Amino acid sequence: GFPLAVQIFVDRLLPGQNWGLIAGASALLLGVYILNTGLQAIVNYWGHALGISIETEMRRQAFDHIQKLSFRYFDDNKTGQLITHVTKDLEEVGEVAHHGPEDLFIAIMTFIGAFLLMFAIHWQLALMTTIIVPFMTWLVSRYGSRMTLNWQSLFRKVGDFNVRVGESVGGIRVVKAFANEDYERGLFAKNNESYKATKLNAYAYMTASIALSYLSTRLVQLIVLVAGTWFVIHGELSYGGFIGFLLLVNVFFRPIDKITSVLESYPKGIAGFRRFTTLLDTAPDIVDRPGAVVVDHLRGDIEYRGVSFSYDGRTPVLDKLDLSIKAGETIAFVGPSGAGKTTVCSLLPRFYEIDSGSITIDGTDIRDMTQTSLRNQIGIVQQDVFLFGGTIRDNIAYGRLG
Repeated sequence: GFPLAVQIFVDRLLPGQNWGLIAGASALLLGVYILNTGLQAIVNYWGHALGISIETEMRRQAFDHIQKLSFRYFDDNKTGQLITHVTKDLEEVGEVAHHGPEDLFIAIMTFIGAFLLMFAIHWQLALMTTIIVPFMTWLVSRYGSRMTLNWQSLFRKVGDFNVRVGESVGGIRVVKAFANEDYERGLFAKNNESYKATKLNAYAYMTASIALSYLSTRLVQLIVLVAGTWFVIHGELSYGGFIGFLLLVNVFFRPIDKITSVLESYPKGIAGFRRFTTLLDTAPDIVDRPGAVVVDHLRGDIEYRGVSFSYDGRTPVLDKLDLSIKAGETIAFVGPSGAGKTTVCSLLPRFYEIDSGSITIDGTDIRDMTQTSLRNQIGIVQQDVFLFGGTIRDNIAYGRLG
């Protein structure tokens, strides 16, 4: 609206020197600005509310899905990477969910509206201005895809960070017991430099995109300025039309500047979303069978029949194990580390799925029981003590919540 208002003021209102019309036009323009301010406030607040709602829901889905995965998944994936899935990966997704459709819609409407107004003022100059559009389309597609891949790599680096810090802090007593502080500093420095190099690479892509965008838009502005001057000198364009057209050129290029600035956050959001979908596409390898029953008050007659199991699908840990334990018996497994004592116990609550054979409790195959009800019937004291944040009472009560 402002470029057209400038054209009207220069070509019509100033020569007429009618202050009544000038005041009326100014009041109308002020009303447009007030309306635009209100609409921008509504879009900004509710758009961000939508974005944070999407991010919160995705974070809930990611956490819920992680809770469904079996021990085998956690054996193959480090804790730091899983933390990144629920935190860092989703930080930019909400912004993209909000700004992506909004920016695309505004950019298209601004392009079309500004071009039509420029075409109405002077069609030759309007066509000159549009020569930049194909170049900008190529620029966005070229650097946008590269930055998406780069940010995916960067998120993996953040996961490595979390792993390194978690292991170092969690095992700080071991680190200090062996005086390995310098060794841990070296490992962290390596992860730190890798993260730095990857992020600098992302900024190199972004800098190249911004520089090319800035130079190309300014060259077009210079061409329009020189060509417009020629048209004004030859009487084919009024002074007001020329000034208004130059202002419209800035409006026409505004979406390009917006897209260039979004090139940093958009690939972040896409990279995070792809890692999110990869996590959700990971199917749990242990699920309740259709028709699995809820069990209660099991006596405890346990029987392993021809049970075979391996962690990696190649190296057998148990081979056709037969074992019978009557209710009330106390059994101790004795053997060297790696003999399979923990494995035998971990198969009973279905922390891992056996390769062949069967395990029954009171004559019922544990695969025919729901996992939740089965595990509620088993008391476990883990080898490795883990305390949740909270009080001692909270940790003791964790075994039977509510």
